[in-house]
Amino acid sequence: MNWVPILLSAVMGAIIGYALASGNAVAALAAVVVGGIAMAIATYVRRSRAGKEGRVLFDEMHVAVASRSAYTALRASLIAVAVMLIITVWPLYFGISVLPVETAEKLYPGLGLSFAIMTLSYLVAYAYYMRSRTVIEG
Repeated sequence: MNWVPILLSAVMGAIIGYALASGNAVAALAAVVVGGIAMAIATYVRRSRAGKEGRVLFDEMHVAVASRSAYTALRASLIAVAVMLIITVWPLYFGISVLPVETAEKLYPGLGLSFAIMTLSYLVAYAYYMRSRTVIEG
């Protein structure tokens, strides 16, 4: 497993979260741009090294495991994401309040947390399916 993209994502997420919490959207946008460029460079270096060594980075098994893991993560976290979206976004755009607007605004970190739960459940499912060595069928 390549830890560079994971570490870059963690650092980028922390910087973006801090910048948005402090009200600095420009710094968050700059972190997204710089982080995206760094991720692209890390991916390019990894692929070029693998090509020079004659290694295959992803085969059919990895694609099957990734798709199965994505489906499992989506099923596991869809309720949390949907509830947080209904509570936080609906009052702003549709005028339908599940909670008072002041309370819903305090739950914005929960919206990010629900997406983090989805990402973590994908990583856990991917690791589980890679270790299980079972045949994955549609």
